[in-house]
Amino acid sequence: MIMEIIIRNRIKIDQQEELVKEIHQGELKKGEHQTLLKYQNAANEKVLLKFDENEVIMTRFAKRPIKMHFHPEIPSLTEYEGLGELSILTNALSIDHESRTIKINYQLSQGAQKIADYHLRIDWREQNVEGETNG
Repeated sequence: MIMEIIIRNRIKIDQQEELVKEIHQGELKKGEHQTLLKYQNAANEKVLLKFDENEVIMTRFAKRPIKMHFHPEIPSLTEYEGLGELSILTNALSIDHESRTIKINYQLSQGAQKIADYHLRIDWREQNVEGETNG
């Protein structure tokens, strides 16, 4: 199913805050236990979001793929090219299939050094053939 995917990310580094909004065309697939959202980001990388009721796994297929696990009870690690190993602490995770929204508040750190706080929101809605959106 073709979807319009709206990504909003509020990034706070020290006292500076940046707002990012991207809109992409993508694809939704529902499995027995997980839902998949696929799209290409602004850097032309394929992005795959896999999610169920408890967790979101985001994979960016860059030169070296970056896989991020978001689960409110389980901190995780990821490898970033040029930065090395980073830890992800998910403070809040909300997955609402009915309103087609994922909200993730998380923090990226390198060792004991906090890099940034993120407030990520992902919405998706059906897109008909003419490019108009429904939902």
